[in-house]
Amino acid sequence: MKSKKSIPDQEPARLLLRLDQSETASLFDFLDDTRFWIKDAVGRYLRVNRTFQLDYSLPSLEAAIGLTDFDLTPPWIAEAFRTDDAAVLKGKRIVNRIELVNGFDGALHWYRTHKIPVRDDLGAISATAGMARLLPGLKATAFPVPELAPALAALQDETETKWTNSDLARLVGMSVSAFERQFRQHLQASPMQFYRRLRLARAAAALIQTSEPITEIALNCGFSDQSHLTRQFKHLYGATPGDWRALHLSTG
Repeated sequence: MKSKKSIPDQEPARLLLRLDQSETASLFDFLDDTRFWIKDAVGRYLRVNRTFQLDYSLPSLEAAIGLTDFDLTPPWIAEAFRTDDAAVLKGKRIVNRIELVNGFDGALHWYRTHKIPVRDDLGAISATAGMARLLPGLKATAFPVPELAPALAALQDETETKWTNSDLARLVGMSVSAFERQFRQHLQASPMQFYRRLRLARAAAALIQTSEPITEIALNCGFSDQSHLTRQFKHLYGATPGDWRALHLSTG
């Protein structure tokens, strides 16, 4: 009885390295409504898929190479992405986060995102990769978890209200502990962390898009005074509101 001709004995990892990476990565072009990207350690895009290209109205896939989030998104969104990248480059994986992402027209939509570190041949983390899937049929003020929708709408619409976890839990008919648990599960943050980030994002946008005094922006965005805004703003964005406004107006 003849023995079957065996496949050459190779380690699976070595065999995998022989595959053409550009060919296998092109499979991501078939993911409708899902963006895929790889960025280097300083945030420059190395590869994107077709959905990403079309969402940002780029003439080709190659046109994205070398761009950063600051070339494609408003600065207050790009800053949040840069913060994520810094955490991922330290080894953190961001999984199933629901967040607002813009397209080339500036419209915001809800996406479910995943971000992971990418290691080089020596095992060092040298890049990040991510996917973001559009949650269809949802307006920016909507939320894909119906039981939390009243709380999200309140946080987004009633900007001058001083919300607490108890207030928000009452709106959705949950106990405080159940509300906090559901919120963390779907937004990867506590209700108050999300609320603070939302108010800071509003302030960051207003500093660039309006000429309102910083004191007014602070009050309109739910901060007790300008000093309160400045402390939290500098912690998140690494600059005071005044420096932020000057920087982006001079480069805008």
